[in-house]
Amino acid sequence: MPSVIARTAPIVALGLAACATYSPGSFAARGESFTGELATVGCLDVAVAGTRDAVAPGPIVDFQFGNRCDHAVHVDLAAVRATGRTTSGEEIALVAYDPYREISRQKLEARGFGRERLEYRSARDFGTDIALVCVDVGAITEGGAAAQLCVAPETRVAEVTP
Repeated sequence: MPSVIARTAPIVALGLAACATYSPGSFAARGESFTGELATVGCLDVAVAGTRDAVAPGPIVDFQFGNRCDHAVHVDLAAVRATGRTTSGEEIALVAYDPYREISRQKLEARGFGRERLEYRSARDFGTDIALVCVDVGAITEGGAAAQLCVAPETRVAEVTP
């Protein structure tokens, strides 16, 4: 039979994790700073960073966000509009890759924070090499004004440990 200490330890750890809240304007959560380009849109502090993935053909945009308000807000990543600049300088419309229609408007509690990584692709040519991704995060939440953030999708180098 487990001891009382063994039973309560996991409950205490979960309780402490639930107390973690976002501090307005900090652009950090759980002691880790948001990375990339920063903006405040309505009640959300938003960071956008670009990366690449070994499996995904399109550039990846890493969204980090914190609710700076004392009430819940909605985060709508499907409403974010994106454009890309190709290596030849052409500007093209991009769409979030969502084959199962999972990207939807979600509620973020007061002082809550979150993170999502989305792959973007050209609507007309999935083989286009994108050098720069610009996202208008103004529609990510209620009361947001246009705020375009541009990031270069950096290539991640896989590390191999013997």
